[in-house]
Amino acid sequence: MKRLLALLTVLVVLASLVALPALAEGKSFKIVWVSCSTESEFWQYQQIGMENAVADLQAQYGITIDFSVAGPANESETESYLRTFENAVASKPDAIISATQVPDMTTAIARDAMGMGIVVNFTNCGLEPVGSTEYIDCYNQFYTTSSGDIGDTAGKIMLESLAKLGYTKGTIGMHFSNINAALAPRMDNFKAYVEANSDFEVLDTLFHANDMATAQANAENQISTYGENLVGLYGANNISGDGIALAIEGAGIQDKVVSIGVDSDSLEIEALAKGTLDCIIVQDAYGQGYASMKNAVETLLQGKNPEAAKQVLIAPAVVTTDNMNTPEFAALLDPTMLKK
Repeated sequence: MKRLLALLTVLVVLASLVALPALAEGKSFKIVWVSCSTESEFWQYQQIGMENAVADLQAQYGITIDFSVAGPANESETESYLRTFENAVASKPDAIISATQVPDMTTAIARDAMGMGIVVNFTNCGLEPVGSTEYIDCYNQFYTTSSGDIGDTAGKIMLESLAKLGYTKGTIGMHFSNINAALAPRMDNFKAYVEANSDFEVLDTLFHANDMATAQANAENQISTYGENLVGLYGANNISGDGIALAIEGAGIQDKVVSIGVDSDSLEIEALAKGTLDCIIVQDAYGQGYASMKNAVETLLQGKNPEAAKQVLIAPAVVTTDNMNTPEFAALLDPTMLKK
């Protein structure tokens, strides 16, 4: 009897999968990507994933997707981001995909949208840290990379690289965009790992609100202040990495300081090739964007979220000068080569 029930269950699932394309045929959905920065290459990489998913899903299911993009130019324009999100909700789309730098102020808007029957997915930067369920009712799905994993990985790479240079003590600077509880483990875990496994001093994080000039100035000030005692610089997002690379290049100390960035853009990729960045810890921005769109559409088609868990982690990768030109890592660094 148990085997028969199991077989029947499998047949029902298979039947639903076969029937879904037929039931979807001819349907149309309006989906808005509310980006926290339309000019940032990292968020553009997410968008490429979404656009490719739109093309694939339209072909697969015979549906039409009206996909639009809205958001401020810069991540620091948080008030503009919030107004854009509110306007997107007011337009009553079928789904909204977003990433937020201000989760506390985004939560109520997302909750209202979900209450209106709008599918709300977050990619990379969500309403709460991974593992938290406090705001689980405010979104449908969240695809991200563990900030703790990024911090731990960066700490490990930093110590390994410093050992290769023969350093056993010195000062390490940390740089990031804004105070964000969901992303704080990028810095906290890095600092904890380094201090637990070495005698290096890790300075408090300097923030730059994703302003390139400020990011560069922060790194330059540390180079000037600490001199030869500064042995490492860690930037926990792409603008941080850009600022560090520019400061190191200007000071001519690329062979004396270990530098690590997170995420990628064209400046970071160039810096990695030149050696003004030693390593970039890359999130799969394309994969996160693709998964967010695919999930939104399949949630609309099935009437429920197809994922078993509302938070899905996509592992980061360590890209260095040695592996950056291989097909796998080159596409992670620059998803524009995947654009259809």
